[in-house]
Parts: sequence; structure tokens; C-alpha cells
Amino acid sequence: MIRLYIGGTGHGQGELAEKETGLKPVQCSPDEALKSPAIDKFHLITKQILEKGGSPQDFARKLIAENPDAVICSDEIGCGIHPLLQEERTWREETGRALCIIAEAAGTVTRVFYGIGQRIKG
Repeated sequence: MIRLYIGGTGHGQGELAEKETGLKPVQCSPDEALKSPAIDKFHLITKQILEKGGSPQDFARKLIAENPDAVICSDEIGCGIHPLLQEERTWREETGRALCIIAEAAGTVTRVFYGIGQRIKG
């Protein structure tokens, strides 16, 4: 069962995930994420995928299929100031869509505020 932790930058998604699951999320490449038990900074993975011309939504589906028990931590990057650069807007939008796919498949989704988790699914 996928477990997703989301929140603002520096709000402690990784720390809470480790506390609740016993797995320490690590920052990894897209290929490493397909096998990693706990993934940190999913939003940076989507950026790498976009820079190589790939689809974060397709990657999210592949991640769910190949790593169905992963713990995934990500910053919420779609809130706040609207970026001037089209590339930054695309990254935010595509990351949000990929996280929607993951959240739908996840057994639990936890939003983290200042280190405190609020279960919003599961």
C-alpha cells in the first residue's frame, strides 16, 4: 500500500514518515524511486523527468505499478506565488497531477503541518 506524505517545504514530511513507518525516506533518481522503499522529495523527481522530456503522470503510474508499497514524501509546490516562467508553472502543474494519481492509489495520504500529520485519506 502506497503511503503519501505531503506538506510545505521544511514541514517534516520525511521525519513523520520515518516515525510512522520505520522507513527513512531518501532522495533518489527516478530509476531508484521505482525500487526504493521510502522516497523523499518526489517533487524533484518530477522536475528531472520533465527536464528529460518525460511525463510525470506516466511516471506516477509506473511507480504505483512497480513499487506498490512505497512511502512517498513530497513538498506541495503548487501553492503560493504564481511563477513567471512557463517551465516553473509546468513543473508545478505536472507535479500536482502526478500527486493526484498517487493519492488516488494510496492507502493513506497525510498532510504535514509543522511536523504534525493530518490524515486526509485512510
